Amino acid sequence: MAAGARALVEQAESKMKAGFLRWPKFDEAQDIYQQAANQYKLAKDWQEAANCFSQCAFCAQKQGSANDEANFLMEAGNVLKKVSSVAAVEKFEGAIAIYNAGGRFPQSAKLLLSIAEMFEAERIDHKEVREYYKRAAEMFDMDDYGKSNYTKCILKVADFAAKDGELNEAIKIFESEGEKALQNTLLQYGAKDHFLKAGILHLVSGDTVTINLAVEKYCCLDPRFASCREGELLKGLAQAFEGQDVDMFVDKLAEFDNMTKLDAWKTEFLVKVKEAMAPTTLDGAGGGFDLT
Repeated sequence: MAAGARALVEQAESKMKAGFLRWPKFDEAQDIYQQAANQYKLAKDWQEAANCFSQCAFCAQKQGSANDEANFLMEAGNVLKKVSSVAAVEKFEGAIAIYNAGGRFPQSAKLLLSIAEMFEAERIDHKEVREYYKRAAEMFDMDDYGKSNYTKCILKVADFAAKDGELNEAIKIFESEGEKALQNTLLQYGAKDHFLKAGILHLVSGDTVTINLAVEKYCCLDPRFASCREGELLKGLAQAFEGQDVDMFVDKLAEFDNMTKLDAWKTEFLVKVKEAMAPTTLDGAGGGFDLT
């Protein structure tokens, strides 16, 4: 199969050569390179398949077809993901530049989101993952039909900003998305989680006055927040933090966790709050809830 693919590449190369009274036939070369790329894919020779798709993109460029050029670069990136995510992103960035130049922002947004998710899965540096989610959010924000994906991406930006210690940026995003959710009957019940996450980050910042003001603000924005489980938890944690009462702090979390399991993100930051309150306190205080 690989031998057949190599023969096709040689055939395509010959189509691209100019000679006496002979012009390169980029359209024919493109078709042949695409056949070769598919054969290399079947042989699982990802690098050669990517090379052929890149040549397809070159041929498309020579024919003035920006759309095909971008699509072939994306194909090259997709097969390169099996070899190197960094090499794949080089191809993806080429496609993104073409999509943006042509005003095809939804395509750019989807590709940027794909890169962000790939880097997140590979545990690439937080700041790089966050930057791709941020770029994706900007592109989705330009699309009237991309608002739900915008929210998905911008909340990821907030998650990673918090992990990078940029608490104010993360808080601002969570609060903004909470307020936006309240304006949508389908999303309004999600506001309580955004406010809870913002409140937890206020606790991490350690300013009791700001924490109490934040709780009051969320209750004013959403009167239901005061009586919902997330609102009661945040009020209890703020009270425990102000009084430096670790047992109360852990008890409130245990009570909430018995009904709704705390996710890894919230637990990570709640641990920071507990350690700030009493670094030497043993885990397991307060009803046996293990906040580690």
